[in-house]
Amino acid sequence: MSLYGALFSGVSGLASQSSAMGAISDNITNVNTTGYKGAQVAFQTLVTKQVSITEYSPGGVQSKPRAAIDVQGLLQATSNSTDIALSGQGMFVVNTDSDPATSGNGMFAYTRAGSFKTDKQGYLTNTSGFYLQGWPLTPTNNNALAKPTETTIDGNTYMKAYKDSTGNFHYVNQNIINPQEMKSLNLKTIGGTADQTTQIKMGANLPSGDSVFNPATTGSSGLHETSVLIYDSLGDTHNFNVDWAKTNANQWDVQTQTNLFGANQNGFTDAVQDATAVVSVLGSASGATTTAIAAGVKMGFFNSGGVLAMPTGTLAAANALPVGSVFQISGATTSANNGTYVVKTGLTTSAAPNAGTGPTNAAAANTTVVRNGTTSTVTFTAITNLTATTGTATVAATLGWAVGDSVYLSNAGGSGYYTVTAVPGAFPGAYSLTSADTINIDTAPFEVQRGLQPPAGSASLDVLDSAGLVYGSQGRLDFTASSRADVLAMNGKTMTMTVNGNSLKVYFDTTGAVAPSATKNVVINLSNAAYKSGSDVATLVANALRNPRNWDSTTNAVLPANVVTAGNTLPLFVATGGEVQMIQQSGGSSVSVDVSGLGSSCTQSQARQWSSAIPSVDTITGTFTINQITQTNPAITFNGDGTPKSINVGKIGLIWANGAQSMMQIPNGTGADTRINWFVGNASQADGMTQLGGTYQLSYMTQNGAKFGNFSGVSIGTDGVVTALFDNGVRRPVFQIPVATFTNPNGLESLTGNSFIETNTSGTYTLRVANNAGAGSVASASLEASTVDIGTEFTTMIVTQRAYSAAAKIITTADQMLDELVQIKR
Repeated sequence: MSLYGALFSGVSGLASQSSAMGAISDNITNVNTTGYKGAQVAFQTLVTKQVSITEYSPGGVQSKPRAAIDVQGLLQATSNSTDIALSGQGMFVVNTDSDPATSGNGMFAYTRAGSFKTDKQGYLTNTSGFYLQGWPLTPTNNNALAKPTETTIDGNTYMKAYKDSTGNFHYVNQNIINPQEMKSLNLKTIGGTADQTTQIKMGANLPSGDSVFNPATTGSSGLHETSVLIYDSLGDTHNFNVDWAKTNANQWDVQTQTNLFGANQNGFTDAVQDATAVVSVLGSASGATTTAIAAGVKMGFFNSGGVLAMPTGTLAAANALPVGSVFQISGATTSANNGTYVVKTGLTTSAAPNAGTGPTNAAAANTTVVRNGTTSTVTFTAITNLTATTGTATVAATLGWAVGDSVYLSNAGGSGYYTVTAVPGAFPGAYSLTSADTINIDTAPFEVQRGLQPPAGSASLDVLDSAGLVYGSQGRLDFTASSRADVLAMNGKTMTMTVNGNSLKVYFDTTGAVAPSATKNVVINLSNAAYKSGSDVATLVANALRNPRNWDSTTNAVLPANVVTAGNTLPLFVATGGEVQMIQQSGGSSVSVDVSGLGSSCTQSQARQWSSAIPSVDTITGTFTINQITQTNPAITFNGDGTPKSINVGKIGLIWANGAQSMMQIPNGTGADTRINWFVGNASQADGMTQLGGTYQLSYMTQNGAKFGNFSGVSIGTDGVVTALFDNGVRRPVFQIPVATFTNPNGLESLTGNSFIETNTSGTYTLRVANNAGAGSVASASLEASTVDIGTEFTTMIVTQRAYSAAAKIITTADQMLDELVQIKR
């Protein structure tokens, strides 16, 4: 009946208002709770189906609590850098366990309560004990699998990844919340770490008005240098210089040209004959100095063309002084010819065996003669057999030639260098001439050093293009001897140089009694008591390695096979103090260097390589390679508007010998790559290197990496990136805090600790980068206040109290009416 319905309707009113009072009490008590979202209670009618048009059946009321989770609270500033708040949509992701992947426990939840502090283990936990979750950041290793996780921060690229228990990188899936893809932020693990450089970015203007660099001209334009700082994996700093040399119109290369061997830059001084000069080559296979031409041989020096002429057969073999040989002249009558020279063209005979190339009789009347630096035109009445080995040249009057003179003859029939073997007793008469052997020296002995010089502590440095082709490759050997005892300790030690599978075995001997053999192809003779330093050792090694005869089995009989045929291209080997520089040349083959047998005598015996295993291990091998140059185009070719047309440098690979991990492509098929990405701009864009008018100006130079420093704190950006601060001024991104958004955040289920979990009503989470795609931004050193308005709550409390009293009045009234009904029967 309606009377009982009224009674129960009043009861529902009491229950509903009690629920509303409970929400008000929670709101008021949590008015100072960080990130608390005030609850509201709405009411809906309970309707009883009406079965009569003359009687009413009451229903009542039902409360509907609603959490206003999507309401933004006010942000309040704090002094704690790890206090964080969200301005906008979303939730922080937290877990009840610090390492759920290991423990198998824990539960993921969501919260806006960002009052995070460091616990005793270093983890960031909020007041409720939940651990902050996110994505670890580390400098990219350029693995293809890392590309989807990469993010650029302050111009440097980082990947969302961490090393798992096997030592391999796990690349984070940014769309999934599970113990493998999200980790707790632990500040304790940050301190005392160092990052190696993985990126260098540089921009500069190369002056368009510069001429092509000419190393022979002091102060020549077209060469500009910039110093670059990098960090290895130990946090040690290293510097190397980038030299930009203009090599043609609109073309610049990363190289320089210097007179590495200290060769005579003026060429020869003309001398018609010199019988006192001695030609010697340092660094023979036996360790001794080889005399190629002894005193007593009458040689001619020609400034034009840098020609050294000598009687046929003076050199024992055609490859006695092959191309690239560095030789010395001493004791020359013309002292200006004493010095060091580099062979540009090997042994040549003017006529035989090049028959038919000498001057001919048909053009005898108009023959050019060069003698002692003087060029003249001579009318010979007859020339016979100068296209063969020996011939004559008949002339009407004396030319002032003497036996032993070296002369150059040229006419329409041909040309050649000759030695005067007899002079006529009377004129007209015939001079007897024998074709001379010649070699040509490099009159501009400025060696190209393509690429970058490896810094101290390294073994090799490769410059590559973006596709991995080698633009330049250089290496170094550092000999550590500082006393005679150190030198003596090298006795019996070895090193090996391998080209195309054939090896040159170098043996160090301090007794002076060891001769070259099949197992000791080149002997470094250290028996001289004056050898006491690494510089002495380096000089001997460089002399031996740059001698082409030591690499050829026809001139080094103990070699089982040619390593490099004489006349072919070898790397440049130059001693600088205790260091031997090794510089690959265009056209040369890769040279594998194994100095593991030198131990502590050579720094590079500690060279490290990544293994082909999975996971790859960085171990000491004492080996490295001077790689073949496969990218022979200019480093940068520019368009007419000063922007790059093509760029052929993009990576730098380093093999370290100082204990640091090598920066190379990991050879285990995973695609991992620890080489340095070198950005110098994009094609047709003025965002890096340019070639415009004006002077050389460095626009910017940035590189990532960090040396060792003590952790001093963190800062958190609006994008959720946690940057570690070190007392050495270094800043390093280490973590990124994602934001989870929901279609209906008010449908989340509340948990103790001011946190929430997903429900069917809320919809599935979407992980986003903070301040992106609708996700809120992170405010550091701030907390989100409770959304409770205390005035509103007290007002609502009064209304609720009145409503409760009214519902109670319904019950008492209905009770009185029932009592009257009962009294009727009495």
